[in-house]
Amino acid sequence: MKTITKITTGTAAFALAASISLIAHADVFTQTYDVEAGETLYLKTDVGSLNIETHDRDTVEIEVEVEGPDADEFSVRFERTGDGVSIYGDKEDGEWGWNGSQIRAKFYITVPENYDLDLNTAGGSIKIEDLEGNIDAQTSGGSIALGDIIGNVDVHTSGGSIRVDSVYGEIDANTSGGSIKVEFKKQITEDAKLSTSGGSITAILPEDIAIELDASTSGGSVSSEFEVDGRTKKRSIRGSINGGGPELTLRTSGGSVKVLKD
Repeated sequence: MKTITKITTGTAAFALAASISLIAHADVFTQTYDVEAGETLYLKTDVGSLNIETHDRDTVEIEVEVEGPDADEFSVRFERTGDGVSIYGDKEDGEWGWNGSQIRAKFYITVPENYDLDLNTAGGSIKIEDLEGNIDAQTSGGSIALGDIIGNVDVHTSGGSIRVDSVYGEIDANTSGGSIKVEFKKQITEDAKLSTSGGSITAILPEDIAIELDASTSGGSVSSEFEVDGRTKKRSIRGSINGGGPELTLRTSGGSVKVLKD
């Protein structure tokens, strides 16, 4: 039978200027599951930041902190499935949004070093440390920061920067507002794309990488430390690097694009 541990504390906050007493409290939910390496953590939440760490044990350890005057309107559910572990964060219907939210949630999760991630938050940042596994992560508002990833990466944010310390696999990264910085550690075998509607893009590539480069900006400049066999302009570079290969597309509507050697 599934057991969820919940710890609740109460505090009183007084708004002296308005002489109004507000009751705020925090809930903490914890859970641990025995799992197998290579399974998947699925997480979908209506609000909250996500912090994913790894360890050398075959367990998924979860801690969720929920606070704010409306914390009781947010529920957390855990489930052990045949594919791994699922986590759901659901808020009751109400007229509040990310900027004026009266609910703040933080998910702290530790997974095995070899584990896949499928993450979606409607408002909050996503941080993932070094991991061997495939990552699909989306947030409607917040930055995304990844460590050294051995696997394929698909990350999207509606507002915030994206940083990937290094990727040993394929990648598709998109933000509607923010910079992108990715270091590729090996030859890509499929087309890859980094795009932002507002911000700079920096791609760091192995010296011997063989790709077709398609880099452009609507406002700023494009530069490459590699010799490109093709067409080079101030705001776009298109052509082959080291004989060509899969296409690397770099797009920004406002900002510079830099292609650097590792």
